[in-house]
Amino acid sequence: MGGLMAQGRKKDELWGDTAMKIIQKNVLFHKFGIEEPRVMTKEMDKGIYNEAKNLELAARVYGWLDVNPNEVKKRFVNDYFIGEPDHCKSNLVDIKSSFSAMTFPWFGNPDNKGYEYQLQCYMDLTGHDEAELVYVLSDHPDHLIESEVKRLTYYYANRPFEFKEIESIDHLWALAEIKAMDIVKRESKVSHIPEEKRVRKFTIKRNNELIEQMHERVTEARKIFDNLMNEL
Repeated sequence: MGGLMAQGRKKDELWGDTAMKIIQKNVLFHKFGIEEPRVMTKEMDKGIYNEAKNLELAARVYGWLDVNPNEVKKRFVNDYFIGEPDHCKSNLVDIKSSFSAMTFPWFGNPDNKGYEYQLQCYMDLTGHDEAELVYVLSDHPDHLIESEVKRLTYYYANRPFEFKEIESIDHLWALAEIKAMDIVKRESKVSHIPEEKRVRKFTIKRNNELIEQMHERVTEARKIFDNLMNEL
């Protein structure tokens, strides 16, 4: 929703490039079945794989008693939005899995406008008056660690000048793997940090004025969508 809300750089430009591209991509999909290739980044991979684990970690830290991390998420639909909150019972929660300690918001409020739009959508869908945006930092899953070790091993094996003494090709690869494992271990393992330090919660209040603006934006986007569909 954040992308659709984006306006142009000029004051009178109500639809920016980002918003128009979202509409145009939907036109191409509905008209011809054209869609972009789905790319799975390592950040996305970790977020999906650790989602239930991170929800469970947050529940322990904050004392949420009605959380079942293995429960299938419920999809909510209204005339404007579709969404699947990570947890929706007595409280409304969306989990954001930080890829590394360097991307975790240790200080201050990250103030991500896109996430605010997302949670306002969830509140409109579910009727909640507030939502909790929760950042969680957890260890990388094993398959991601193995993949990163292989990638870095290959990288350093092709940089022999990184090592002082190399006796053979096999020795180079062994040194590269040791270096890769050391780097990945430092970057991927965070469980030595207390759990309460690896979870941060930000409460977002329902903003009915903003929700109405998003409703209007969706309505106008549908008009543009219909016009573009007729043009093709």
